[in-house]
Amino acid sequence: MRIAICGASGFIGTEISRVLVDSGYEVVRIGREHLENSEVLSNSLCGCEVVINLCGAPIVRKWDETYKHELYVSRIETTKKLIKEISLLQKKPSLFISASAVGIYKENLVHEDDSIKFATSYLSLLAKEWETEAQKAEKFGLRSVVFRLGVVLGKSGGAIDEFKLAFKLGLGAIPGDGKQPFSWVHMDDVIEVFKRAIEETNMQGTYNLVAPECVTMKTFMSVFGKIIGRPAWLNVPAFLMKMRYGEGAESLLKGSFVVPFRLEKEGYIFKYGNLNKTLKSILK
Repeated sequence: MRIAICGASGFIGTEISRVLVDSGYEVVRIGREHLENSEVLSNSLCGCEVVINLCGAPIVRKWDETYKHELYVSRIETTKKLIKEISLLQKKPSLFISASAVGIYKENLVHEDDSIKFATSYLSLLAKEWETEAQKAEKFGLRSVVFRLGVVLGKSGGAIDEFKLAFKLGLGAIPGDGKQPFSWVHMDDVIEVFKRAIEETNMQGTYNLVAPECVTMKTFMSVFGKIIGRPAWLNVPAFLMKMRYGEGAESLLKGSFVVPFRLEKEGYIFKYGNLNKTLKSILK
């Protein structure tokens, strides 16, 4: 089976590509050079049975207006280009998988997959538009699956590197008051669930892709610090977080308790459902 991955060089895309190739799939990596030329993009998508859309500039960065525009273009405009080229293919893929984010949800509530209680933040508006564009694949006969991802934890980068740096600098810092919900998921489970979507044709629609254990930011940072032998002793005031990350600080200062109801109902058993086990597997 031939699978196109947009964003294959990113944190998640690199790992998914590696595992799919090891599993015998043919992976076509879609990069910026493909997206800048419709003919090149069309040729790359031709013959692919699955398209996985993982494009998106990193969230954990300082947001100014320029970077917010980059967040938008890397998600929305990229998805529009993919859908447009798919619509023009004579033989279309059968499946379109797109990432989204749990940042879509209203803060400090519990959300199952069918929740429509969305936030009004820029991240939420971004996620809603991202999903809207991705779901247009259904108009052209494709099975569409959208995964609302929590913070993905893995060995090769992402949020773990940000937290490691904070502890290495002796900050051991808990963003804000630490009471905000923190929805997370292990990279291994992300890969397994994406593979499951490819192989099980009954999967369709929107799924929360988060671990079943809900924690607060304070709990997460405390467990993290305990495992690496450095205490999480300092609360960083919100205004300092905003100085460091701009509007992007909201992704660390706010959150929701998100549960993977559909995945568990459909029989998926998380390999890493416990935070302590997860962080030990990554940090040890």
